[in-house]
Amino acid sequence: MDVRNENNFDSVGTTTCTSAVKRHDEVLDLDSDDDSPDSSVSTNEAQTRDRGLWANKLEFFLAITGYTVGLGSVWRFPMVCSRNGGGAFLIPFFFFLITSGGPLYYLEVCLGQFTGLSAGLAYEFCPLLKGLGILQVLLSLTVLWYLMDVLAWTFYFLYSCFQSELPWTTCNNSWNTHRCRAVSEVWSSVDLHNSSFQGETVVKDVYSGMLNGSASIISNVTMGNTNVTSYNSSGTSTSAYEFWEYKVIARSSGLEDMGSIQIHLVVSFFLAWVFCVAAVIKGVKSLGKVVYITATAPYVFLTIIFIKGLMLDGALDGMETFLKPDFSKLLTYQVWVDAAVQVFFSLGPSWGTVITMSSYNRFHDKSFWSTTLCVCSAGFTSFYNGLVVFTLLGFMAKTTGIPLHVVASQSGPGLVFVVFPTVLSQMPVPHLWSVLFFAMLITVAFDSLFGMFETVTSAVIDLFPHQLIRHRSAINIIGGLIFFICELPLTMNGGIYLMQLADWYFSAFAVLFSSFFQLLAVCWLYGTDRFARDIHYMTGRDVCVLLRIMWTIVIPSFVSVIFFIFLLQYSAPSYGDGYVYSSGAIAAGIFMGLVPIIVMVGVGIFTFIRLKGSCLQRLKTGCSPSEKWCPHDHETKDIYLKESYVYPATKWKTFCLNIRGSDKNTFF
Repeated sequence: MDVRNENNFDSVGTTTCTSAVKRHDEVLDLDSDDDSPDSSVSTNEAQTRDRGLWANKLEFFLAITGYTVGLGSVWRFPMVCSRNGGGAFLIPFFFFLITSGGPLYYLEVCLGQFTGLSAGLAYEFCPLLKGLGILQVLLSLTVLWYLMDVLAWTFYFLYSCFQSELPWTTCNNSWNTHRCRAVSEVWSSVDLHNSSFQGETVVKDVYSGMLNGSASIISNVTMGNTNVTSYNSSGTSTSAYEFWEYKVIARSSGLEDMGSIQIHLVVSFFLAWVFCVAAVIKGVKSLGKVVYITATAPYVFLTIIFIKGLMLDGALDGMETFLKPDFSKLLTYQVWVDAAVQVFFSLGPSWGTVITMSSYNRFHDKSFWSTTLCVCSAGFTSFYNGLVVFTLLGFMAKTTGIPLHVVASQSGPGLVFVVFPTVLSQMPVPHLWSVLFFAMLITVAFDSLFGMFETVTSAVIDLFPHQLIRHRSAINIIGGLIFFICELPLTMNGGIYLMQLADWYFSAFAVLFSSFFQLLAVCWLYGTDRFARDIHYMTGRDVCVLLRIMWTIVIPSFVSVIFFIFLLQYSAPSYGDGYVYSSGAIAAGIFMGLVPIIVMVGVGIFTFIRLKGSCLQRLKTGCSPSEKWCPHDHETKDIYLKESYVYPATKWKTFCLNIRGSDKNTFF
């Protein structure tokens, strides 16, 4: 038996849990003065009531499903699927969903459920890497900061839907230029079908305000194609483009010219934060009720729009373009890379939200099937969104004469805030369909934002629970106000440049870095078999061999490959009409993107310095569970206290045990 087992793990079984029992009682401000035989049970019930629990499994399922089904499934997946072989793309997509996305999601659910703490405090099983929790909280914090801009835009579009005339359909507004052409004029123009407009290039020019852009960093909340070219070779732009460009974002000439604050965006931001704070004002007690609406409403809205879309001319052509398989694409590595990236970022692991949401589960909940259904619903929703999007794009292509592959070249805000408003304005009762569409976007965005905001605030509360746990409402309100104030720069004329720069660097590299070290900590330092033992304490289920292989070997390999491909394919950000970010802006973006990683490394170094002994002893102690690591269930702690885990004598035997488990363990 190695030194690590002899020196550390006997104490891990006893000292760790003894201290953890004391810590959890103090952390939750509980008085265990009940001398009755059921005192431990009542203490446990008091603990769970104090921090909060989901009222039932359905609330948890709806919460994580709503978080998982983000905006990327609406404005990115359909286009990625279309350009990567249509229906053939679903093969690598579901392959990675099953072999990587789902298993990683389940790992985080189990980690949060075992600790009963938010992501910021969930990594005490490996003190040297407990900064991972802080990294994940910082990721949620930074992405929440700029993602709220999308919700503010959507709120303003929804407000505009209630005007007597949809403002993006006309050219007689104060923001329009002399180059403006009304959507209805372009849509119904006879010239689109005669010789003066023949050729893809000229037709594309008419819609240049909605059919261009360059790819952005890909993530669960990525902006996709944020760029929109201001003018085209024919010297005209559509009213929908000008509404977006000159009214909604009122874009300046660059990051160096931030301009002034846009009042309509400030109001939209404020309303967005009012709804967000109200939803989580009492933690899961209020959020659990809100998700009944926000997690289910998108499917209602999508289905209504889909049914109407099927009745439109060209809808079947759009669906055929989306689904028609091109199996030759599967022979190119980029398709498989795109599928892996889409799965990884669409599910949203390693942001801390999954861990935080699952920390409100009851300790003995069997969460395997809830997680499986959530992952399956995420895959289905992405596919369903693709069908809805392409029925509308097929209608647009059919009625305007624009080739469908040109229409389908756009994603991100250009698709959602220019192309879709154009299409919806030409449908019967356009106000109704516009309201339904933007209401759907709001509910989709809210679920992701709820989860991230709860991740940030619960990390603060769990860090100082004795002082703050009874002031959750005040913490949420103060947090919302701080976010609102910090987001005011995004309401300025140059806010879109700031937002794209943040999205470019915040939401990719640090997430992959977090995922890799999360798997390293759980599966290689703590041990897959030991983590499986912890899961058995919770659920009574053994972790099968296949899942162990995915956690220990497959997913770390995939994450490493994706990370290096990201590094190889890196390019500096730019905006659509030729704006190039300065070297100073790029350096600032890179630095801010590295801040979460720097904090994680700094926490590890600080922890290493505080440990006692030689460097080797500190390293061994830092890779062993701290005295704070223990299950949060009071009854299970007593059992955990008596049954210390002993590692095999050699690293090879440890590896084999991590993969195989006990002799009774099944492969599936």
